[in-house]
Amino acid sequence: MASEELVEPLGIEWVPSAKRHGKPSQLFSLWFSANLGMPAWLVGVLGPVLGLDLGQTLFAIILGNIIASLLVGLTAKAGTGQGLAQLPLSRSIFGRRGNYLPSFLNTLSAIGWYTINTAVGGEAMAKLIHIPLALGLFFVAAGQIALGYLGYDIIHRFERVMVYVQGVLFILMSYEVVHHLPRLAHVHAGNYGDFLLELAAVVSYSFSWAPYASDYGRYLPESTAPQRVFWATFWGTFLGTVWVECIGAVVGALGWGNLSPIGMVQNLMGPLTGFALLAIIFGTMTADAINGYTATLSLLTLDIPIRRTQAAIFLGAVGWLVAWLANSHLLSDYENFLLLLSYWVAPWVGIVLVAAHQGLINKDRALLAKGVDAAAIGGFLVGIVAVIPFMSTILFEGPVAKMLDNGDTGYYAGMLVGALVYYLLLRLRKSAALSHSLS
Repeated sequence: MASEELVEPLGIEWVPSAKRHGKPSQLFSLWFSANLGMPAWLVGVLGPVLGLDLGQTLFAIILGNIIASLLVGLTAKAGTGQGLAQLPLSRSIFGRRGNYLPSFLNTLSAIGWYTINTAVGGEAMAKLIHIPLALGLFFVAAGQIALGYLGYDIIHRFERVMVYVQGVLFILMSYEVVHHLPRLAHVHAGNYGDFLLELAAVVSYSFSWAPYASDYGRYLPESTAPQRVFWATFWGTFLGTVWVECIGAVVGALGWGNLSPIGMVQNLMGPLTGFALLAIIFGTMTADAINGYTATLSLLTLDIPIRRTQAAIFLGAVGWLVAWLANSHLLSDYENFLLLLSYWVAPWVGIVLVAAHQGLINKDRALLAKGVDAAAIGGFLVGIVAVIPFMSTILFEGPVAKMLDNGDTGYYAGMLVGALVYYLLLRLRKSAALSHSLS
């Protein structure tokens, strides 16, 4: 069994058998700790802000996370034992050049969320130790860049430690939440459109991890059981996210949804605010270790001639610089843009699941891939177009969403249409090939 390395020497190359190590259980700790942070908290806060009562919000949180965690788990399962990260492995479906589009979108998404998280974590750092915001951002970004530079093994070690550290800090938050429950006012139930919108927010948060899924199991031995990868990923994603989003739901139901993230924490925790600020800082780093590393791998999948370590420093520095230069209004607009951008994940996941069922995802196809796979790109583009009538965002609302009282069902439409179009195009290709061989 290969040993862990301080600085990961590989980029997006195939991981040879001699370097394989680890167990599927490490995926549980990684996904659990990565979701114990402010982004998931804010998804929970959103339900009451939209007008839902606490029961409706909790139901949306549980249902949405079942859907999303299943999809992230299935995506991770599809890459088990292949020795490639998720987007490089996606070349086996889209072709080498065809894969540039999802790789570019994933780079943009990952570094975007890295920037948003850094802004929140940097503010928490500045308030905790009473330093200028610019310095707080620098300290948080420096730690994240170091994790990205060191790579796979150090990220897994860091996430394993953070399971316990973050676990204690969020237990304290949960304790405070219980003490605030008697203060909840009676709220009338919201309409089904608001419920669909909250459900979409819950699904989109966890769902957006799917293009990352195989990045953190690519060193696992080739004999690793796919089912173990699936369940470790599922439960890590589901339990971590549900816990934090439920805390956020209570905070939102207390009427604090109009406050800044730090303001919510101060209202909830009172004299224990320092512990909560630590949780935000560590939550930023656990999430951004994942965002930064995946952004690096996705960037390399664009065939840009740069080393992994150089890409980690460059992208980390870009994220820090944007977080430093941006004001709160710009960050809010940027987050809305990222939420809109995340709709591309839906048709991509649908296509990946069809390809996995057809046995088309494997490292040999990925390593030999060239050009553009018309069936995959066709399904992907049609799936993205299919999202538009169903989406409900601040930036755009489709006609079907308006009919559903502003309810958002774009993710489901995009995934189903993308998968269906890809499947039909594969069938047509096979029929044409069979006809050609018989003629």
